[in-house]
Amino acid sequence: MSLTDRQNEILKAIIEEHIECAQPIGSLELVEKQSLNVSGATVRNIMADLVRLGYLNMMHVSSGRVPTDRAYRYYITELLIEGEVSLLDEVALRQKVWDERYELERLLANSAHALSEATGSMCISLTDDGFSAYAGISKILEMPEFYEIDVTRSVFRIVDDYELAKSIFSRSDGQNSLSILIGREIGLANMEPITVISTSCVIGGKKCYIGMLGPSRLRYNRIIPIVRYISQLLDEVGSSV
Repeated sequence: MSLTDRQNEILKAIIEEHIECAQPIGSLELVEKQSLNVSGATVRNIMADLVRLGYLNMMHVSSGRVPTDRAYRYYITELLIEGEVSLLDEVALRQKVWDERYELERLLANSAHALSEATGSMCISLTDDGFSAYAGISKILEMPEFYEIDVTRSVFRIVDDYELAKSIFSRSDGQNSLSILIGREIGLANMEPITVISTSCVIGGKKCYIGMLGPSRLRYNRIIPIVRYISQLLDEVGSSV
């Protein structure tokens, strides 16, 4: 079901405010912070419609609203305007990837570390034959979503279990395409507030996967281009070795 222009405006504003503050969003707060040219009452009515349509969750009767998995999926496919990878990120990623292009395991370990530094999230790289590397666990532990022990335990299961990690990070449709899994789409208990973005490539005849894991309130306009860029870099490496 498509949303009206006004519903799109309010939903986009709620999601982008929630991305920044990680707190439920109220109507008056939204009007003030997002400079919306509508009344608080109008925003409340639209938010009620968005709850009914499955785009927002109501935490408590008197509290604000938070975006659902469905809202983030809609945001990515319908509302998101991707940014450009900064020159600083391009240089850092290219240097760390290209310098290790002749040694696959070091290449993938460095790529995971570089992607973690660029995205501020936990990143994993894997091959089809059992190698895996990860970086950035300390980064996600600073985020409020991971204060929930059940969420963190599920994430650590992915780190500890190669087959589980591969089943999640290998879902891209083809080489250089991106897989974006949000919440329940990941298929693992307690991952409702989490997103995984991953891609695949072939290097030296081996199928490889790399991606990041973070809260669903990612800055998608910045993160998606970075993951796509490292995919392109690894594809260049695969073509040169």
